[in-house]
Amino acid sequence: MLAGLNVAVSAADTEEVHVERRGIGETLGKFVFPLVVKGKGYISMEVWRSPKGIACSVSFFESSGVDGGTFECVSPDRFKAQVVLDCSANNSSETAVYLFFGNVASADEVGNFYVWCE
Repeated sequence: MLAGLNVAVSAADTEEVHVERRGIGETLGKFVFPLVVKGKGYISMEVWRSPKGIACSVSFFESSGVDGGTFECVSPDRFKAQVVLDCSANNSSETAVYLFFGNVASADEVGNFYVWCE
């Protein structure tokens, strides 16, 4: 859906993936990259890494089409959280998929992530 409008966006029209890392009342990081899977089989892009090694990435498989992918965060100790990204539903910042991951004892090791396709 286009932001603020009730207009469906075809997954075939998806061109970019947006990831925002947010804190309380502020954006801590914004990442945008082109979604070009055709002919590659698989794409994965790391979008954030904490000072102590928590790594978060977004991935898409060509066999899934551009309709969906995953967003995941993995700690150095191999703890992992993953959410599904559905480009036909998560197609604006208002309909973004959300994931919290981190070590709550350290502000630099925490991420509130919002992910969507456009």
